[in-house]
Amino acid sequence: MTDYSVADYVSDIRAIVGEETDPRRITERIRPLATRLAAAPGWITDEHRACDEAQGFGVHLLHEEDNHDLAVFLISWLPDRGTLPHNHATWAVVAGIEGQEQEVEWVRRDDGSKPGYAELERAGERVMTAGGSSACLPDDIHSVWNVGDEISLSLHTYGRHINHTGRSEFDPEARAERPFVVKVEDG
Repeated sequence: MTDYSVADYVSDIRAIVGEETDPRRITERIRPLATRLAAAPGWITDEHRACDEAQGFGVHLLHEEDNHDLAVFLISWLPDRGTLPHNHATWAVVAGIEGQEQEVEWVRRDDGSKPGYAELERAGERVMTAGGSSACLPDDIHSVWNVGDEISLSLHTYGRHINHTGRSEFDPEARAERPFVVKVEDG
């Protein structure tokens, strides 16, 4: 396999989003490219393994367009840490690099008309490892948890930077919904 760089990946994604408007088609076409980059040698640095202890993971920005579209991150997850259920309010593609990340899919059962309130139900789960990938559409809700004993790494690609979509985080036990913004590191 020849080397495939973040710049190559971004160029290929720009071409795809220039040809497609359907988020499902966009994610279908990006998934094999994300898996290719995740497996490419030499682009991951020691800095990419850094995690923010308070949030339980490190979000490392690899690319973002000037208007906040097309954002690519490497996310490092501390062992036994992860996220509450959340949406992205944009399409997303995730590819496993190292480790074991449990992804739980959730379904919203209320109509979203009551601010700050949400009823969620678990709908499925799987564990992603190196070579695996998944995709989310704008309204999909999922949670991610590092179920391994080491830091896990995954490549995340979004139609828009996740802190610029107005996305939500959910607490299923409290039946609560709130804005979800994460701390992001450059590089």
